Formats: sequence, C-alpha cells, structure tokens
Amino acid sequence: MSNAPLAIPLAQDLPPINGQAQRYKCTLEIPNSLVSHVIRHQGQGLKQAHNLSSSWLVAFVVGPAENEGCWFVTIRGTDQQIGEALVVIGKCIAKHRVHTPRKQKTNNAVLGVAALAPSPSNSGS
Repeated sequence: MSNAPLAIPLAQDLPPINGQAQRYKCTLEIPNSLVSHVIRHQGQGLKQAHNLSSSWLVAFVVGPAENEGCWFVTIRGTDQQIGEALVVIGKCIAKHRVHTPRKQKTNNAVLGVAALAPSPSNSGS
C-alpha cells in the first residue's frame, strides 16, 4: 500500500438546484476499528443517520482490501442536515466505544436480629 495522498475532496460546496437551500458535501475518514459501529449491520447506522437528519450518506473503502484500506463516509445536505448526521454518527461511536463502569450489585437483604424465642417461665409455681 502506498503512502501517496488521496485525491478525495473532504469538503465541497454543491451548486443550488431550483432555489433550494445551499447544499454541502463532507467526507469523514473512519478508522477500521469503528467502521462496524458507524455502518452497522446492513447499513443500519447510516440509515438511522439518514432518517434522523434527512441527509444523504454513503460509505466506501479506498485501498486494496477492506482490512488495509481506509474507510470514508460522505454526507451530503444542508449545513443543518450535516450537523445532525454528525451528531448521530458521534453518538453511535460513543455508545459502542465508551464503556462506563457497571454498578456493583448490592445485597439488599437486611440483616436483622431474629426475634428471641420466649423463655420458659415458671408460671405454675
């Protein structure tokens, strides 16, 4: 694998279409260790980001093999849509990568003193 720089634009302004809001395109480089958390099974992560942000997302790999190549996610939309998609992707990464310590289970049994058995009394004498 060569160390030559990639010719992928990481940010672009797209021309407006029929009076629509200004649209942009940005590309994120995703490390191999996070790809499965961002894309998820059958692209569910990208579909979720699309559904919540209404942006257009596509993932692709550059390189000879998936294990050695670089993964990229391209997001296309308005600045607000891109921001919302970035929030969703960030939450996907944080949810799967940040491990908060689990709470220790505490024993809720209350230790109490058992009631004393009545002592035999000499009531008959």
